[in-house]
Amino acid sequence: MFMGVFGYVPDYEVARSIISRVVEAVPAGSYLALWEGTSTSEAVVRGAEAQAALGSPYALRTVEEVRGWFDGTELIEPGLVPLTQWRPDDVEVGRAGPIDAYCGVGRKP
Repeated sequence: MFMGVFGYVPDYEVARSIISRVVEAVPAGSYLALWEGTSTSEAVVRGAEAQAALGSPYALRTVEEVRGWFDGTELIEPGLVPLTQWRPDDVEVGRAGPIDAYCGVGRKP
């Protein structure tokens, strides 16, 4: 079974609780795949602040917070990495650059 958590939940602990309940509810061998914008550069932090000033806040996460969402799963290689580095093979149009978002896939043992 493949599971994904969709939607945006601004409160970290609420999001963690939802993800935990999903992981607990599915059978062993299920997968959790998710990505999240991270506070890994000053530019993205300033962008989130500007977005919030316009009335649409977005809570950036730390990499460790995103890693915490995978509790109860075994991260699949290459682990929790920047979104463009999860499968970093070259593509026909060029090479993907870095991005301030981390992703991973975890398997429930």
